[in-house]
Amino acid sequence: MRRRLVVNADDFGRSRGVSAGIVEGHLDGLVSTTTALVNLPGALDDVAQAARRAPALGLGVHLNLTLGRPVADPTSVASLVTPQGTFLSPDELVARVDRIDTEEVAREWRAQIEAFLSTSASLDHLDSHHHVALLSPAWWAICLDLAAGFRCGVRPPAPADPSDDVLFSRFPEATRRFAAGDAARLRAARGVPSPDRLVTRFFGAQATLGTLLAVLEEVPGGTTELMCHAGRLDAVLLAESGYAQERELELVALISAPAREAASRLAIECGTYRQLVNANA
Repeated sequence: MRRRLVVNADDFGRSRGVSAGIVEGHLDGLVSTTTALVNLPGALDDVAQAARRAPALGLGVHLNLTLGRPVADPTSVASLVTPQGTFLSPDELVARVDRIDTEEVAREWRAQIEAFLSTSASLDHLDSHHHVALLSPAWWAICLDLAAGFRCGVRPPAPADPSDDVLFSRFPEATRRFAAGDAARLRAARGVPSPDRLVTRFFGAQATLGTLLAVLEEVPGGTTELMCHAGRLDAVLLAESGYAQERELELVALISAPAREAASRLAIECGTYRQLVNANA
């Protein structure tokens, strides 16, 4: 069985340095797709430029409820925002899941996808910032509905080993059970294409060349997605993000000769959702 790998860089548009680093990681390394935080300043311009400069890079939407301001009119998504009109923090969102208007989640995420499409870029797939689509079965259903409607794939709902994922481990136990069980069954029942498995451990202290090489050695037959957060440092990232220097460490590993040589030696086919996942649905 062919060994296929989607290497997705989350957070495109987080800053100009992140966007530039992701494009570099594609042109000079293993990054094959990325998902954009389209509501952030400059992100849509970065998407349009990437579509021109790196046409083989799969571009998708990083559905967002925890960073920046909504794309929709804040008054139309009032349960999602603070009095200042910004999204809730991840911890605030987790605490208020039951008080969030589900229709407002659908409205905002549709607005984010439509903003992405306004750049004329092709939509490769959807995933969510901080995995927020898994916080509620209703939100996951919205994500699946949008993927079906826009004819694209979605990231697997849970990593192959949830204990490897720092963000996932922050969720309540009921959410983790849903993500690891019913969420996958709902996706399969809807027929929304997705990779066979998700690997998330190339992050934080594990964002090393050694981890990346181990992941490549372990890629089995079928399609695997490797989540990463590559980028170049800039002033915005340093000022606003708790995950900054680590992005450059990820990028250095992803563009390294040993990583590229390992993927070639192991006959791993790197590509986009459209090439490796959606086409097989």
